[in-house]
Amino acid sequence: MAQFPHWLEHELIEQCAIDQTRFHKVRNDQWKSIYQAITEKFADKTKTWKNGLHWANTNGYSPKSMKNLIGCYPVDHSAWFCHLPQIIQEEGMVYFLIDQGSDWHFGEKFLLFESYIPELVKVLYHLNQSAFCGMGWLDYYIVSKKYHWIIGFNHHDILSCISEEGLNPDLEQFFVQP
Repeated sequence: MAQFPHWLEHELIEQCAIDQTRFHKVRNDQWKSIYQAITEKFADKTKTWKNGLHWANTNGYSPKSMKNLIGCYPVDHSAWFCHLPQIIQEEGMVYFLIDQGSDWHFGEKFLLFESYIPELVKVLYHLNQSAFCGMGWLDYYIVSKKYHWIIGFNHHDILSCISEEGLNPDLEQFFVQP
């Protein structure tokens, strides 16, 4: 498991004025099984260079999940997430993973949270205003708790969306300028 900066959860909850029941880190005893389920579903492990989840939003997701690619879009890193309530069509909590770097061979490092969408929008706004609380501009993923979809954002300001169900299939309306 990635070394979790415990101050981060507290900082986000306090600075965003949100309830810990609506945004919190995943319990340590759940982290590994959730992370493994996400990587089994979405990470490409077929290439010589097994990219795991760390490179998925740049090099591509698993071949099976790529069949459900909705698209990749250049976005404004500081505002795209305001559309999350229109993008995500499911109710309930989602997983929010912050990529701390490294790769498949050296052990990927992710922070893993559970959040409702309104709170996640507030958290993403704060993270963007604070350079991820001083950690730099990090890639991140938002994943359905049923593993039906994944949204990846990378530091090149590219958003990638894969969905079997649960995401708005007409994402171009939010991100493609006429």
